[in-house]
Parts: sequence; C-alpha cells; structure tokens
Amino acid sequence: MMRCFKWLTFVVVITAVYSCNSDNSKYDKMVKNELSSGVHKDSLFMGIKFGMTQKEFYTYCWAMNKKGLFVDGANSMTVLYKLNNELKYPASMNFFPAFQHDKVYKMRAMFGYDAFAPWNKRLYADSLQLDVLSLFKKWYKGTDFITMKDSLKGTIYVKVDGNRRIIIGKYDEAHVKVDYTDLLANDKATK
Repeated sequence: MMRCFKWLTFVVVITAVYSCNSDNSKYDKMVKNELSSGVHKDSLFMGIKFGMTQKEFYTYCWAMNKKGLFVDGANSMTVLYKLNNELKYPASMNFFPAFQHDKVYKMRAMFGYDAFAPWNKRLYADSLQLDVLSLFKKWYKGTDFITMKDSLKGTIYVKVDGNRRIIIGKYDEAHVKVDYTDLLANDKATK
C-alpha cells in the first residue's frame, strides 16, 4: 500500500512539473516567435499606446474627460472608463500606466462589475475573467491567448503580438487585472 502511495505521489508530482513546463515552454516559444517577427504593436485601447510621453498621456486623458469618456478613477490615482455595453453587465475599468524614460511601457488595468456583491456569484471574478477574455479577443485580433496556470493567481490568459504582451488574471473575488507590457522596453532604454 505504501509503495503504491509513493508511486502515485511521484506520478502526480511529475505530471504537475511537466504541465508547468509545458505552459512555460509554450509561452517562451510564443514570445520568441513574436519578438523575432519584427511586428511592432503599440496600440493598447481607446487611443492609448506604448511610447506616449507623460504629457501626451495626460493631455489625451484630459481630452477624453472633456468628451465624458474618462473620469477620475479609484482614489483619483487611476483613470476610469465605464464599460456599459461591452461586457455582460455594466463594469468599470480603472487603468494607469508605468513610465520608463518618460514613455508608457506598461499599463495596468483593473476590471470590476459595478453591481458586484458577495452574494451575487454571477458577478465574481471567475465569470468576469472569461467575459474580459471574450472582449479582448474582439479588441485584439492576431495570435490567440494561451491558458497558463500560475501558482498564486490560478488560471491566467496570455497573448503576445509582436512586442505587446497582455496578461489577464483574477486579482481577487471581485476584480480582474490586465497587464500590458512592451517586451522591447528594456531594449529601447539601452539604445
């Protein structure tokens, strides 16, 4: 019995390691293929793109605010865009970039359904993550999202188009976090 248990444990561990390596191998291959393609994708969403200076970003957001599309987000530390019809239920997208050498090279966006409540299971992050994934498949054509397992975040969806990487993962029970990264940013910084 003990020998059988040890064997079963060994098989489970090997399977887990192989599946993690398989995810990483698929991801590494995707990054290598996309970066070597020479394709350059700077577009993020709503006219925002990698490479905008801080001044360009703030000026653009101010213009979008005047049009009623962007408002102050969480704690006035992010920009808020209301998704009224894009997802299954009305939602909010709070976002703000990271700058390197005065240019946008990362963007973090947090999605949440406006009517989320602990007793409203259909508005939990599990459902929201799949809805955001469906929306992003419409927004970003080209390569497919791959599914990966993260030891801390669970299931995440990753897409790389040229230099642009997008990761969709659950943040907590109510929110989904999307990270955009220009994979060439470090190369650009050294040139």
